[in-house]
Amino acid sequence: MDKLQYFLYHISFYDILEILPYIGLAYFIIRRFILHKSPVPSSAFGKVSKELLQKCVAFLKKREKREYEQYTVPEDILEALKENIRDEETLKALLCSICAHLGINGDFIKLVVIDDRTTDWAGQISTDLAFTTIRLDLRTRYTLDTVIAVLAHEATHLHLYYEGIHFKDTWENEVLTDTAAVYCGFGEYIYKGYAVTQGEFALSYNKVGYIRQEDVRYIQELMESNREKGSQ
Repeated sequence: MDKLQYFLYHISFYDILEILPYIGLAYFIIRRFILHKSPVPSSAFGKVSKELLQKCVAFLKKREKREYEQYTVPEDILEALKENIRDEETLKALLCSICAHLGINGDFIKLVVIDDRTTDWAGQISTDLAFTTIRLDLRTRYTLDTVIAVLAHEATHLHLYYEGIHFKDTWENEVLTDTAAVYCGFGEYIYKGYAVTQGEFALSYNKVGYIRQEDVRYIQELMESNREKGSQ
């Protein structure tokens, strides 16, 4: 105890600054290589409350007009994107396939693919009913699952827009869209695509989407619970 008090008494602010990188490195090594978890705490990317997720699922259950099967990317599109994830014609085919699953004709949607480090979004959509543009910021670090998840999110935005399903609060509406993507059958792609991935530097990490992987599983649990109640 006396040694601890001596240490705390004599340590300076600059000593603390010098120690912090070593603490961070130790934290990284323990979580990454010993615990086999993401080195970044999930709270670093924001946390969605279970109450909000429950609200989203209940709202979708009330407003959605049909049940959705699980979506699977057609094998020819999947193989083509594994060969070249930046092929815009194949990416458009993927978008059309995702839209078709939602009952939307994707032919009229303009897909713009960019790689711009100055943006803070992975995808973006603008529509006026007659004309729709989806922008995909295809970063070099994105996996194919990430691309599928981003396009599913943007297509779900369009689906909710057509159906008039939305919240007034912008943040809640984005969470609603991610929840709806899971609800409409894209859950496994959202789960894999929204994983925390390592960035360009050793201690930098990236994530797309507004919900976390554990949120996807919680949404699926709520959906399964609703199905069980409905069959009783």
